Amino acid sequence: MLDTLRGNIASFIYPKHQKAKTADVVGFQFTSDQPIYTNMSVEKGTREGYACSVYVYRSVRTIIQAASAIPWMVVDKDGERIPGHEFEKLMAKPNPYFSGQDLIEFTIAHLCLVGNSLWQPIFVNGKPREFWVTMPDKVKPVPGGDWISRWEVKGEGGKTENRPPETFIHFMQVNPGNPYWGIGPLQAAARTVDTDNEAQDTQKVTMQNRAMPSGILSPDTDIPPDQFEQTQKQFKELYKTKTARREPWLLNAGMKWQQMSLSAVEMDFIASRLQNKRDIAAAFGISPIFLGDLEQSSYNNMAEARKALYQDVVIPMLDDIQATLNMRIAPLYGDNLSIAYDLSGVAALRGDFTAKVTQAQTLFNMGVPFEQINSRLELGFEKFTGWDRSYKPFNLMADGKSMQLPAGNKSEVMSEEQKTAAWKRIDSRRIGWWSVVGDKVEELYKENGDLLAKAKGKTPTEYINAAKNALESTTPEWEKKLSAMYMSLIEDFGGEIAGDLGMRKKADEPFDPFTEAAMAWIKKNAAKTVTTIMETELEAIAGIIEAGFADGLSIPNISKQIRQYYDDNSAWKAARVARTEVAKAAGYGQQEAARQSGVVKTHTWLASRDERTRDSHSYMDGETVPLGKPFSNGLKYPGDPSGGADEVINCRCTELYGVD
Repeated sequence: MLDTLRGNIASFIYPKHQKAKTADVVGFQFTSDQPIYTNMSVEKGTREGYACSVYVYRSVRTIIQAASAIPWMVVDKDGERIPGHEFEKLMAKPNPYFSGQDLIEFTIAHLCLVGNSLWQPIFVNGKPREFWVTMPDKVKPVPGGDWISRWEVKGEGGKTENRPPETFIHFMQVNPGNPYWGIGPLQAAARTVDTDNEAQDTQKVTMQNRAMPSGILSPDTDIPPDQFEQTQKQFKELYKTKTARREPWLLNAGMKWQQMSLSAVEMDFIASRLQNKRDIAAAFGISPIFLGDLEQSSYNNMAEARKALYQDVVIPMLDDIQATLNMRIAPLYGDNLSIAYDLSGVAALRGDFTAKVTQAQTLFNMGVPFEQINSRLELGFEKFTGWDRSYKPFNLMADGKSMQLPAGNKSEVMSEEQKTAAWKRIDSRRIGWWSVVGDKVEELYKENGDLLAKAKGKTPTEYINAAKNALESTTPEWEKKLSAMYMSLIEDFGGEIAGDLGMRKKADEPFDPFTEAAMAWIKKNAAKTVTTIMETELEAIAGIIEAGFADGLSIPNISKQIRQYYDDNSAWKAARVARTEVAKAAGYGQQEAARQSGVVKTHTWLASRDERTRDSHSYMDGETVPLGKPFSNGLKYPGDPSGGADEVINCRCTELYGVD
């Protein structure tokens, strides 16, 4: 950051073709060739703060534990992670004795205590192979040259040696009065820490011997020395043992008591320490809750404190580390790469992600492409086919209840315009899913093609059996992906109808897309659909194999024909499956929401409002039956997989619901 600032200043002052000299930047240089020293060392900060003050220890540990658990990664120019990159592996094990977490823990600890942390990279062939933590106490920057002329390093026996500027990677907390050496939060809190430590020491001594005399016992007249010693001895035996502390004092006549110091209560010891605790927490930027200040804590306060810890302390600190690594290390791996960290596993921030998802759904329903949503809300999703497209719902009903009818009434109470709007609303949503599901299914078909092209057999029977085994091996993956698609579709379409029926307005009546019945439906239909697909595929491949042997083709040529078959047919096959499966799951999800609502009594068939409608379905338009009962064609809802293929495939009808 400072190098960028210096470069910007220099480029403003000097022509671009000239190389700026730091010494020429007015007011930004310390005395050249003189090492920069600091009053706060790691040794002192550890001894007098981290190891001595429970508040400092807990503050630093809280930040360390939060920051060190966040993984580092490398991303390309589009922000997509590059799995297994060598920098990622290096950060997992930076040297033979440190884990990646150890490295970050020391880095954060040094930044918190003294505001400076240094890594010494070991380079092999121009790339880092190891990172070692360097104690900031042993290193001092020496201004000069372009920025610093060298590092002054304290060696064994107090001897100093000079190292070139590129020896260390320097992370620092900004110090407005010193651009070369940072300042940490502990230094800002040092006076408060000292005060709190003194208060504890005083309390400890007070518990031992009341610290300074609480008062003076003085006789009215002088007493002989031997009598004085005897009285003093008796006093110690009676009142200075642990069991006698704080007991009332009984004095002989002729003696008086004079108060000499304030009691612990009068000093308001507890309140002063509480304020110290809060001041120290403020210096480190964390909530006093982490230091045990639970005076006004609640579950919500704790959750907000955890979130604020990341947003206000950890993320800004990691951003500084990231910026330095991108300036010093990332260019060594290429121009289009950058170093980043992954917050997806941070539980405290998941609430924010949930809120973002809700916002994303709202924006997507408004017709905003997912690409723009992903960028604006920083959701972190990888690019997929069709994410730059959008669709808009066609809910044109004035009352906002396009999918509801008064119970017992015929669909004729709705105008044709209203029916068309209701159908378009669902149909446009299904069309939006076609490309998403189609792309996933096409990938599965192509994977089948890759496996089948490798299958071999000396005879047609052996070859077909090998193809059958190859297809069977892909069945679990097909079922897994189809189940995931069904779940998403049921949640989306069911949630849409649930919103129409007012279920989202009642916290005690939310729509549950994953009931036992829904999960059983998903499992059953995924298995049934995959079985049908595999049987169809095996039949087609068997035909290619048998024809190839009949034509005298070699095994490699038959493999090429199988490969060509999938190249030619995967896309349209996937599109057909997508349309059918989207309609199937959408129809089930809508009716499941209607069933869960408890207010829907009837459902009405709404035929698609275009020329691509089956005659039988056009004839059924407006047919109304009790919810749960099948229509006259035997389907419980449009797309019902229990119906025949001639009733289900490419069906784009939907239904309306009659409510109390």
